[in-house]
Amino acid sequence: MAKELTRAEFRFSPDADMVLGVVAAAEHFGQRKHLDDAAVQSLMRATQDACQSTFKLLSGDSPALGVVITEFDDRIEMTIEHQGEALPTAGLDTFLDAVAEEASPGELSGFMLMTLVDRVQYQTVAGTQRMTLVKNVPSAFPKQ
Repeated sequence: MAKELTRAEFRFSPDADMVLGVVAAAEHFGQRKHLDDAAVQSLMRATQDACQSTFKLLSGDSPALGVVITEFDDRIEMTIEHQGEALPTAGLDTFLDAVAEEASPGELSGFMLMTLVDRVQYQTVAGTQRMTLVKNVPSAFPKQ
């Protein structure tokens, strides 16, 4: 019998205080999967920085950010989606350039984001921009 997925969903307007709730959920999921303290802190930082960096891309009469955190046997996935500018969240559209240059103060560079999580994916569907951050669970991958 397949294990049911555990997930949390958030939808909120650009408010830094609301991001703290999403960060707390990321911490909870990291602890549930028994990630070490450094991995949990990295997941929390990636969550906070990616959400806050996305605020500037929101547009429309009632801009909102959607975040879905899903727990799988071997990973935690966090999907951040928004309607708005068709640029990847957190500046990863210039990923290679970000390796060579520092990001502006307070702005998450693509290089920095890639050091905090194991994989970053992008998708655009019907005007909705989605970025998925993936944090692998090391115990799900046996050492060779």
